[in-house]
Amino acid sequence: MRESELLRIYRPLYEYLDGLNIYGVRNLARAFGVNAPTSEKKHELIVRLIGVASGIVAPEPRSNKGARVKSAEVPPENIEQVRRLLAECKEAMPFLAGPDSAEKAEFHDSAADRRTSGGYADRRCIGILECLGAGGRLCTKDGARTDVFVAQSCIDEYRLREGDLISGYAGERREGGAEVVQVIGVGGLAPSVTRALFEDFSAQFPAERISLSSSACAPMRAADLLCPIGKGQRVLFRAPAAGGKTSFIREMAHCAALADLRTVILAFGRPEECSELSAAVPSASVFAAPFGALPAERLRAARLALAYCKRIAEAGGDAVLLLDSLAELVRACAAEADYHGERRAEVLSFAERLFASARRLKGAGSLTVVASAPSEDGSIDRFADAANSLLYGSAEWIAPGEGFGIDFARSSTQRADMLLNDAERASAASLRAQIAQNGASGMAAVLQSMKKENL
Repeated sequence: MRESELLRIYRPLYEYLDGLNIYGVRNLARAFGVNAPTSEKKHELIVRLIGVASGIVAPEPRSNKGARVKSAEVPPENIEQVRRLLAECKEAMPFLAGPDSAEKAEFHDSAADRRTSGGYADRRCIGILECLGAGGRLCTKDGARTDVFVAQSCIDEYRLREGDLISGYAGERREGGAEVVQVIGVGGLAPSVTRALFEDFSAQFPAERISLSSSACAPMRAADLLCPIGKGQRVLFRAPAAGGKTSFIREMAHCAALADLRTVILAFGRPEECSELSAAVPSASVFAAPFGALPAERLRAARLALAYCKRIAEAGGDAVLLLDSLAELVRACAAEADYHGERRAEVLSFAERLFASARRLKGAGSLTVVASAPSEDGSIDRFADAANSLLYGSAEWIAPGEGFGIDFARSSTQRADMLLNDAERASAASLRAQIAQNGASGMAAVLQSMKKENL
């Protein structure tokens, strides 16, 4: 996350820390795991502290530099205040906290209802906008439709787009349900008619790594060095049957959520696996259309999830869209194309457009797409050419206690040097040389070292 974006989101916390003297900031920094806090000026130290405390950057490795802080030097109320402000800042930005974090209060203000007839605008609502033929509807964080409608006139007035996270007031409809009558926020900010569009931004190579070191899975920690994943990456994980495709998506979701990235999962697998993903990563939005769902339902979930992620990215946030699996989306596109006939080419290309949407936006945020797919499916081959991070799963390398394995001899990330520092590049080169020289034993040694060192 860029410094300007971090300061915009965590401005109240920055102001609180800036109000302390430099010694108080240094002691808090040590308490939250920032190393050598005496070596930087106050502003830079506050930015590092916020990054580590919020989980945006990976925890710093332990260091013996600098004096150890005494517990008495950090008042407990100061630590609690930092944690409270962190939570408040995340809550205030819906693309971080998610639609389910909305205040569940009821409001009674008839003046807010600007219609000439109907009920009172006595209900606070928040949800993701799904555009229909005329007007739209609010959906939950998992894409389920609610009873709150959005009139086309409201969409036009506030220049709303599909995927917008809207908060506002709703009044009762004569036909039943509710209707948004006043929009007070779009994506956590005041409504604006001059918002930039996702497609108008220039795409850039990923330059900021998504830390995978927080995972308890050795192959994931190894990938953090050997095949790093950056914000804006197009990642394709190909594995044979029983190769751990869903396990990889789950671990990737864990890492993204811990990094405070807005995490969206498109789950097309078995019903129990979809439920497991929701339970495993509660902060993620899981758009589920499991086995047995109609192709149209799967395409609806995919379109809404993609639109939601685009709105986050164009507003300056970082979104991660995880797809399990890409092959199921391609099949849904083909089935829907056969049904519609004249729109066949448009429907068939949707899966490619979704995967190609991953990018780092110049002057805004990023959209990362991570998709799993079977290695034996030939219809996925063309996606491998578009991926800039290609990982090959291998049942042979699934160690006891691990859900998946990665064949690092075949896997790679383009421009990986942009995501690693000099020391990490040297470590990655050494590990790859070890794998190339010793083959299977070299791979096993690398994974074992990741377990021992807990990198």
